[in-house]
Amino acid sequence: MGREMWYGVVTGGNADTEPEQDSFFEEEKEIMKKRWIAVLALSGLLALTAACGTNTDTAENENTAEDTAEGGIAAEYPGSSITRLGKYDGVEIAAVSTEVTDEEIQAQIDNLLASYPDSVPIEDKTVVESGDIVNIDFVGRLDGEEFEGGSSGGEGFDLEIGSGSFIDGFEDGLIGKEVGTTVDLPLTFPDPYTPNPDLAGQDVVFEVTIHAIVEHVTPEWNDEFASEHTGYDTAAAYEESLRESLQQQKEESAVSQRQYEAMQAVIADSEFECSEEELQSLRDSRTQEYETYASYYGLELDDFLLQAMQMTREDFDSEVETWADFQLKCTLAVDAIAKAENITVSEEEYETGLQQLADDYGAESPEAFEEEYGRSTVENSLLYDKTVEFVTDRAVEM
Repeated sequence: MGREMWYGVVTGGNADTEPEQDSFFEEEKEIMKKRWIAVLALSGLLALTAACGTNTDTAENENTAEDTAEGGIAAEYPGSSITRLGKYDGVEIAAVSTEVTDEEIQAQIDNLLASYPDSVPIEDKTVVESGDIVNIDFVGRLDGEEFEGGSSGGEGFDLEIGSGSFIDGFEDGLIGKEVGTTVDLPLTFPDPYTPNPDLAGQDVVFEVTIHAIVEHVTPEWNDEFASEHTGYDTAAAYEESLRESLQQQKEESAVSQRQYEAMQAVIADSEFECSEEELQSLRDSRTQEYETYASYYGLELDDFLLQAMQMTREDFDSEVETWADFQLKCTLAVDAIAKAENITVSEEEYETGLQQLADDYGAESPEAFEEEYGRSTVENSLLYDKTVEFVTDRAVEM
């Protein structure tokens, strides 16, 4: 009994992308709710400098971006400055634990089990009510013809009545109907309908067969379940892999956490003059990124924030404002530290870093990546990262 959603029926989403959407949402929740600023702010200078050329395709604009990169790490912010650089050698940061506990492993397993519940028919319940979970099959027809994405394919689908998962009228149309019957639901798709614009405002008929009213029961964690749903032959093998994965995630997160706290300490002890125009540009850029994320799933930003990260627009705007302030000041501080300590990127470091960036961004080759962004942009990105590492390596964990 499937968990998939079909884009011809659901209020949003796509059958081909829905699992990835779930994964993306979970990752974004962790970033936004736990270390939203730390993870995003210390990703290096590359994206910031490259943004100089965003939405432009003229040689003049490309040269402007390259000229900005050649001016140093903070050259993109000519209207802002650091007026006093505070302590950066030996700043105090909190110790970060990277231990993976048995409780964390179990929590991951519990989440996995909850994602694949067993559907058990309720034998003595035969009439559908709001709040019931019904196992159904359905076929949608437009002008008498089946349309793409409008059928369950005969695989069975568990739908909670009242969940709002399907278009208006679908779930309500099943209330009061009996198990074992087939009903026709004449419905109209909303307009606009982002998941499939061709269906927007269209009158359709869904033929729905109600197989059973069911309850979801959490399955047992064992080798059989692991083999069916994880790609591992045994539960123990999956648990070992999960522990290794969580360990890696924690170690990577700890790096970001230490970097963030180290640079936050530097910023707190320094003084700045920040251009409101440059701060607003950063805010707009970050907001636009999340509007793009939202559009991938046919959602407006406010809806995306609530569904993906359980965050209101007001909270998001506050986070973005904090992020922009940190990002600008961090860039100014990193530039000042690099100059004060005469930190540079050697040719060997450049070649190694260029290769890594090309791999990370999926470029055809290091040469292609360098041609796209320019040597100075790449070098400044590597210098940014090296300087942050310089500060973090000398920080004192308390």
